[in-house]
Amino acid sequence: MSLRDAHLRVSDILSLALNPSVMTGVFFCLLAANYEPPGYLRLGHALLSVVFVTLVPVGSVFVLKARGKLSDADMYIRTERDRVYFFCVAGYAIGTVLLVLSKASWTLWGFLALHVPNTLILIAVNRRLKMSIHTMVLTSLFVGSLMFLGMQTAPVGILVLVAAWSRWDSGNHTVAELICGVLVGGLLTPVEILVLRAALGG
Repeated sequence: MSLRDAHLRVSDILSLALNPSVMTGVFFCLLAANYEPPGYLRLGHALLSVVFVTLVPVGSVFVLKARGKLSDADMYIRTERDRVYFFCVAGYAIGTVLLVLSKASWTLWGFLALHVPNTLILIAVNRRLKMSIHTMVLTSLFVGSLMFLGMQTAPVGILVLVAAWSRWDSGNHTVAELICGVLVGGLLTPVEILVLRAALGG
């Protein structure tokens, strides 16, 4: 194995480890731990969130790939991405309703609800540019962690840089696509959270 092959393998591993859906699931568990009362409801709301922010998106990718609707799990072909995005929108909407009905904290169902318009924006941008989902989502989670969990989560920002490098180094995205993801996630998320917080009096 050449050094270049080993180098590429490291970036592929990092890209997989920082899967946006998995990282989002981790974030929702942290939200539940901080905003949900101790007990079975905290665990239930955390698990419910993980189902719709992690299992549904990841599962839809593998189901569509198995059925020949996706060429690869990385959704390298831009025109194939919309199928997964629409599955995600439906999942996010259903998950939001279930969290509201089960009286989850607004931080959980509110942040999940924001995934619906954000994914629709992703669909629109995807028509012209294969924006990096990794950098968009991880930047959004970084901003969300600062606003919901405090400045002690600032080191999470390093993950955005690591994800951006891994996606560029593995040949999945151009610099423009990575920057676009950072800008959309970084500009959209704080505005949405502030509007949501003001509307709900949180």
